[in-house]
Parts: sequence; structure tokens; C-alpha cells
Amino acid sequence: MDMMFRSVVGKLWLTIIALFAFILTLFSLLLVQSFDSYYFRKQTEGLKAMTEQISVNLQHATNQGSYLDSASAIGKAYHTRMYLVDEKKQLIASTEPDENMPDVTLDQLLKSSGLKIEEALAGKHPNPERINFPSNANAKDRVQVLAVAVPHPLSSGKTGAVIMYQASEDYDGTVAEVRKLIYVVGVIGFVLTTVFAFFLSSRIAYPLRKMKETAHRIAEGDIHAAIPIRTTDEIGELASSFNTMASKLNNLIRAVSNEKEQLSSVLRSMVDGVIMINAEGEIVVTNPPADHFLRDWKYERQILPMHELYQQVVRFAHEVSADVPIQGRIWHVVMAPLYDQDQIRGAVAILRDVTKERKMDKLRKDFVANVSHELRTPLSMLQGYSEAIVDGIASTPEEHKELAQIIYDESVRMTKLVNELLDLARMEAGHIELHQETIRLRPYLERILRKFTNLAREQGVHIQLQEDTTQEMFDLDPDRMEQVLTNLIDNALRHTPQAGVVKIRAYGEDELWLEVSDTGSGIPEEDLPFVFERFYKADKARTRGRAGTGLGLAIAKNIVEAHNGTINVQSKRGEGTTFTIMLPR
Repeated sequence: MDMMFRSVVGKLWLTIIALFAFILTLFSLLLVQSFDSYYFRKQTEGLKAMTEQISVNLQHATNQGSYLDSASAIGKAYHTRMYLVDEKKQLIASTEPDENMPDVTLDQLLKSSGLKIEEALAGKHPNPERINFPSNANAKDRVQVLAVAVPHPLSSGKTGAVIMYQASEDYDGTVAEVRKLIYVVGVIGFVLTTVFAFFLSSRIAYPLRKMKETAHRIAEGDIHAAIPIRTTDEIGELASSFNTMASKLNNLIRAVSNEKEQLSSVLRSMVDGVIMINAEGEIVVTNPPADHFLRDWKYERQILPMHELYQQVVRFAHEVSADVPIQGRIWHVVMAPLYDQDQIRGAVAILRDVTKERKMDKLRKDFVANVSHELRTPLSMLQGYSEAIVDGIASTPEEHKELAQIIYDESVRMTKLVNELLDLARMEAGHIELHQETIRLRPYLERILRKFTNLAREQGVHIQLQEDTTQEMFDLDPDRMEQVLTNLIDNALRHTPQAGVVKIRAYGEDELWLEVSDTGSGIPEEDLPFVFERFYKADKARTRGRAGTGLGLAIAKNIVEAHNGTINVQSKRGEGTTFTIMLPR
């Protein structure tokens, strides 16, 4: 019940009922008062007119006795009684009262202040008045009559008065019936109004309930909900406006969803990591690269640098950046504030993996340093020995020849370094040209090994060739592949001790696999990822007095990859090293 009175239906229903009850009550009171005044006025006018008419008739009657009898009969019919008095208020004649009307004596009337007898005796015509008298049956009860006195000329030339009174019971009964009728009509109207008010309020509240249900459905995610109302009144216009609003809201949500999906796709496809931090310093949005960064940082169990950077952003209200090393990689972090009007509501950080850039920068610096180092040594020797010749330090022809030979060897070394640098630059720029031919594999490999026979014999190293393939013919660039194998065999001989073995093995049917292995000192495990980089050199303590330029393996890798092949290395300290080349047919 409480819910009903708090609802729109209950409030509207109670308002209509209360308004109608107030109007009905006021109208009933006014109507009853109007009927009361109307009937009283009619009764007084009728009683006064009847009294004056009787006075006139008595004055002109030839037989007053018979007229009084007639007046008595008329009085019984109209429930009235008449007294005729002289100028001294003495009774001259009267009519008999009706048995159903109260018996009021002349003395009671004359003693009453409501009867204007003095005015009547003075020739005036006063209006009837209501007078209350004690009842003859019970002194506590009161009897109300309507009495009037009008002047009456006497035969003696004096002025008497005709007094007539009428019981108010007839008037009260009529008014009571009218009041009863008004009350019955009011009750019926109240009941009908209650039903009509409830029907009207329910009809008005029905579309409002539909709007409420639709609003709840929209709030729960049913953005296609609409109000099924087709009226043309204000409620219908409101429903139409609500449906229009829901449609626009649906379009807006779809646009926001599409924009969110596009933003999510952009974030997922970005190479750089993105981290969004709210006002409390909590990470709320990330993309896959940022997740990778956070996983690595969590693995190291260190304090996340995002919080320190965020504090700087909040403190200084401008962009900050820093390099963060983690798990062997370097991340460059740039964080900028996010504003809500004039207040910082968070920050967004962009994380870029700059490991390759930093590595390339280090390689560039190392390249410059290595080239400078490789050129400085022979240039220093060229300068020194040239000065010795110029200054005449070498006095004999044999000394002159020895110094000239050293100068020549160092110039050859510089030429080789420069040529290898030019070859490597062309290869890395994609300008390498291959001249592939179909060769017989075994004669090709034997020819390459013959170049190292004398060197191997001098060093006491055994060279072996093993062919485990039934395929005799292969397509490749013989000069370029000879350059690769020469470099690998030369490296193997330089790192293999006396009585060691260098073996070249060829196998495979669908692809050509070439292995160059040795039983030398091997390559440290931490150096294996870098052996194909420019200017990589083994520890000079592991070489046998002859050091290369450090460009051979980088050139070999570019040549093999130009053949759409691969080159890998496996090594173990103290056991040896194996380089494996795969060339597709």
C-alpha cells in the first residue's frame, strides 16, 4: 500500500480524489445553504403574503365569522394558525391549530422578541422571523415556528394586527430531503470519481511504467529497446522523444564501441608498448609489448620504474623519459601527463625496445674503433720501417730487403682489410652478385683443400674430406663459396693445435650440408652469439700467431644467405668447433 501511494498512480489518484472531495464538499455546502436560503425566503414571503391577504379579506368581509372559518380551514391546509388582536394586543379572534403543528399561545408570541408586533401596530409590515419555544410535551425540547404580524385596520378606526405563525418542521423536512439528495449524489459522484481517477491515473502511468522498464533494459545493456507507445498526446511525444534518445544513444554507444575497438586494435598492433596509469598510480591499460615488459620486470622482482616516472610527471607536470635495462634488453620510456580540465588524471607511457638501436650504435662505435685499430698497426709499421730506410739505419742490402718485405706485407694486409670492408658493405646493402654454376662437388672440395696441404703439414694438423651424399652435381657460385670455405678452414687451422684434426664433411640429398669441424680450443659459450659480427676475433691467446681482420665470418654469413642458405656454429671449450652450412638445391 505504501508503494502504491509513493507511485505516480497513487499520487495522481489521491490528488484527483482530494481535489474532487474538496470541490464536492464546498459545492454541497453552498448548495445546501442556497436551498436553505431559497426555501426560507419562499416560506417567509408566502406566510407574509397570506397574512396580508387575510387581513385585507377580513377588512372587506361582510361576515367575519364565516371568513374566519374559511381562514381556519386554509390554515390547517397550510399548517398555519392566525390570531387577530386589537391595538391593545387583546385577542379578537383566532383559528384552531392543526393537530400536527405545535400549539403556540398568543401570550407566548407576544412575549417573544422575534415577533415585531409593535411595528405592525404602528402600521409597518415587518418580515417573518423564526422563533423558538419550549415544547409542550418536553420542556427541554425546543419548537421552532415562523411568525409574522401585519397591521389590520379596525372598525373603530384603530389599527390592530393579524398574527400568523407556521411550524418550521415542513421547511426543515424539505431542506433535509434536499440535503439527503445532495449527499447521495455526492457519494455516488465520489465513487465514480474514484474509479475514473484510478482509471485515468493508470492510463497515464502505463506509458511511464513502460518508459521505466525500457530505461532499465537500456541500463542492463539492451540498447535496442524501444517504448511501444503510439499515442499522439504529450505522453506519446515524450515516448517518441525517449525512443529518439535511445536510438541516438545506441548510435553513440556503437560509435564509442567502434572507436574503442579501433583503439584496441591500434594498441595491439603497435610495436611500441603503451601503459596508461590512473590518478592513483595504478596501471589500467596495456598492450602486448607492454605486457612483455611488465612480465620481464616482475621476473626480476624489482621496483617498477613506472611509479618513479609517474611521480615525476605529477610533480613537474611535463613529459619525462628514461632508459630502462631489463632482462638483457633496453627499453626507452617516455611518459606524458593526461589532463582532466586543469587537473592531472593520470599518465600515458610509451615503451620502445631500443636494444637493437643501442646495439647498432655500439657496433658502429666498435667498428670505428676496430677499423682504426686495424689500420693503425700496419700504418705504424709502414711509417716506422720507412723512417728506418730513410734514416739509413738499414746499412746492408739484406736489411733493406727485409724492411721492404715487411712494408709490402703490411700494405697487402691493409689492402685486404679495405677490400673485405668494401665487400661486406656491398653485401649488407644487397648488392652482392652471384654467378651460379653446376659443379662436381668432390673435385671442387679437393681443390680447395689442396691450398691448405702445406700449411697443415707445417703445423702438424691432419686435414680430412668426407663425402656422404650420392648427389655429385650442385648449383652454386664457386668463387663465393670457395671464399666461405677458405675462411672457415683457415680459422680452423689457426685454432687447432699440433696433431689436431680439421675435417670437411659433405652430406644430404635434398639439400647440400657442409661441415667444417676442428679439434681446437673451441669458442667460449658467451661469444657464440657474436661470432658472425664484424671484427669479431677470438682471444689471441688461443690463436697460433696469425690473426685475421675479424670480417671473414660476417662475409661468409652474407654469402651463404645470398644462396638462400644458413650457417650455424656449435662449439665446446677444449673439444673443438663445428660450422654447418645448408644450401638448398
